[in-house]
Amino acid sequence: MTDDPARGRREATRQAGSAARRPSAAATVAAHFEASGYDATRPTDRGEPDRLLRPGVAADPPLARIEPGEELAVEALPSADPTVVVDTVAVASGAGRFALLAADRRTAEAARDVLTDPPAVRAVDDAGDRTFYHVPDRLRVGDAGFGAVRADGDLVWREETAGGVTGGDRTRLLLEADGRVQAAFEGYPELACPAPGAFPYTYRREADKRVHVRNRDGREVGVYNSIRAMKADAYRPVPDPLVPEVHLPEGVRLSRAWAVVVVEDEEIVEFLRD
Repeated sequence: MTDDPARGRREATRQAGSAARRPSAAATVAAHFEASGYDATRPTDRGEPDRLLRPGVAADPPLARIEPGEELAVEALPSADPTVVVDTVAVASGAGRFALLAADRRTAEAARDVLTDPPAVRAVDDAGDRTFYHVPDRLRVGDAGFGAVRADGDLVWREETAGGVTGGDRTRLLLEADGRVQAAFEGYPELACPAPGAFPYTYRREADKRVHVRNRDGREVGVYNSIRAMKADAYRPVPDPLVPEVHLPEGVRLSRAWAVVVVEDEEIVEFLRD
């Protein structure tokens, strides 16, 4: 802490100005590839990457997995949020581009984890059943509002495969919290339009602008001024699971379609791959 407030403000302004002048991670990657014969542009259209790299006549890709003539989409990752990471690669792949995700070491390694072993899935058990990441969307339950669970721990979506009465396997989607199954669905199509009573609770903002929580029987069990207040009382909105075959557009691949670039002190330190 400084005894001179004006001096402190000047130092903060100087640091902010220095950060503003510092090249972004995407710009650092673009400069590296320009030295290898790529033409870099900074698209202004919404939905385009931070930098777009097109190979010149004499381009020499720094990574062996990049095909000759392949365009590269460079995105600076602010975090390793699974939805952001997966969607960034999917959008690039869908446009026929190779994705370069630029980030600091910690974010880069977390992003690689999202994209590997296996891609876009949190975990797989010995039986091959998957545990899923979440997307930001919440699950609507018709006119009742959105699904909720009362729990202290994290909400986990996973699949469970069991033998059917006719001999074929069936896979259920299970929502678990606090060591208990809170809801179960016969596959994702059923989850896409949950039936009334599918979740232990529902919530919605009503005419009084407050959030009303009801149980499966429709009985009101809580009224809150905000979603934050509702969460503070352990009512947790149910997130939508990121199921790759549902979330990703048909034909879009994640495998070998990306590299995560570790950028530190305006230098490329390492390329992380699957």
